[in-house]
Amino acid sequence: MLLFKKILLFILSLFFIILFFIASSTSYAKSEYNAETLEKNVRFYSIEFLDIPDENGKKYVCGTKISTYDYSGRKYIIEYYYLLTNKNQIVTQFSVDAIQMSVLNPDTPELEHMDIKLYASILKKNGEGFLAGVRAKNDNDKGVGAEYTEFDREGNTAIFKMMYKGDFELEVHAIPKVPLIIPIKKNVRYNKENEVILDNCIDDLISNKKSRLAPNKFNQKYLAYKVS
Repeated sequence: MLLFKKILLFILSLFFIILFFIASSTSYAKSEYNAETLEKNVRFYSIEFLDIPDENGKKYVCGTKISTYDYSGRKYIIEYYYLLTNKNQIVTQFSVDAIQMSVLNPDTPELEHMDIKLYASILKKNGEGFLAGVRAKNDNDKGVGAEYTEFDREGNTAIFKMMYKGDFELEVHAIPKVPLIIPIKKNVRYNKENEVILDNCIDDLISNKKSRLAPNKFNQKYLAYKVS
């Protein structure tokens, strides 16, 4: 009887040892790592000059807008423009927004959109930053941007036209301190004659500012942050 108990205890001990090793090997089978990849992808672009009239048909927004997305469905929207405010002041606003698109029904063009929170953005040309956006104080605003009150027609107009040509990079931070580089490829449909649209818009916007006596309220996009 004593021998039987010893054998039984030995078998049970062996059984628990086996379970321990199985559990140990299972817990250590999980591997976490990162690696740089070169995934085949196609990116789509839309570049246009902003040329927006107010309720009186006079221009109050002039600038450049760029949209880009790839097969992942993630879309980035870059805007840099002059804005004639309700206070009859010309400011320059920069904004970057990110959205995730998903197809609701493959038989229709209907898409579902979800805003993605960004923490910072920088536009770079040849490795040098020329525009930067930061988080708004309002947590409801997912995008980033900046507002400048100094009216530098020559300098900003040159940036509007440079952005329209493409061939620069967008650096975004969806995770703080983790940059993601989005290439804005050269605008292969660029036509210098199209710059007349921007030049005429700016002339009309300045004329609109001079002619306003009792400014009305217009639908305008104000950012909750100001740099300048």
